[in-house]
Amino acid sequence: MKYCENCKISVRGTYSHCPLCNAVLTGEAEESAFPALESHHKRRKLWLSILALASVAGCVVCGTINFLLQGMPWSLFVFAGVACFWLTFSLAIYKGRNIPKTLVWEVFLVSALAVVWDLGTGWHAWSIEYVLPIVCMGVMVTLSIFARLYRVPSGSFIVYICLDALLGIVQLVLLFTGLVEVPLPSLLSIGLCVVTLAALFLFRGRNAKEELRRRLHL
Repeated sequence: MKYCENCKISVRGTYSHCPLCNAVLTGEAEESAFPALESHHKRRKLWLSILALASVAGCVVCGTINFLLQGMPWSLFVFAGVACFWLTFSLAIYKGRNIPKTLVWEVFLVSALAVVWDLGTGWHAWSIEYVLPIVCMGVMVTLSIFARLYRVPSGSFIVYICLDALLGIVQLVLLFTGLVEVPLPSLLSIGLCVVTLAALFLFRGRNAKEELRRRLHL
């Protein structure tokens, strides 16, 4: 077993320097009592680096082709698309440990990015007529299924459902202000939000009230 003269301790394993003072260890190395685990972090970092390089290469190729052919600057859409992808992907990685919370954050980010794209392409209202309702309904259903399968704590589930339902209120305001000309997706989304909230307060009303009171400090 390795030994540190400074710290007067024995160190098991194949270390060459003391983990406490970084002094050179003496003695014979001994096999560590803990098994060597494969590092998933290094593998994930490698794949992220490859994906980032592919994104940069794709942007460079598209920009070069667009410059050579002239005409409409379509490569800008490619650049913007790649940027949006990395925004949503980075958010998923950053908050990936809490999947329900990540889903709710993704709803707001995707909705905001869709509105920006819609404004940047001349505003055809597809972002608030189709993307917003579909994303809201998709996450509402996903949260409900996820809560049943993985037994998400009632408090967290209530908060995530209520946050997603805020987009239902936004859609209701857009309907009344006349900004939405295709009402069916928004009506379906609002209806699903109302039914889900009703079921939440009917079957978990006590938990919902306690959680909202605790979160809002009432």
